[in-house]
Amino acid sequence: MPETAFEILKQAAIKQAYLPVKLAELSYQQPEEALRLLRNWGEGRQPIKNLFEEVTDLLQNEKRQD
Repeated sequence: MPETAFEILKQAAIKQAYLPVKLAELSYQQPEEALRLLRNWGEGRQPIKNLFEEVTDLLQNEKRQD
């Protein structure tokens, strides 16, 4: 079933709201990566969706290694 515009916007808003939280969490585990992603976000070089996915992937990989 195709996503509605509302569902797409809702997911984008959720990602934007949680990105700072995820970046803060990543900063304790991989500070260099967190800073790189924060700069990408602040400089508008990477869309929120891609940033969020990259941050969550890095966090998941870190948890798998523990």
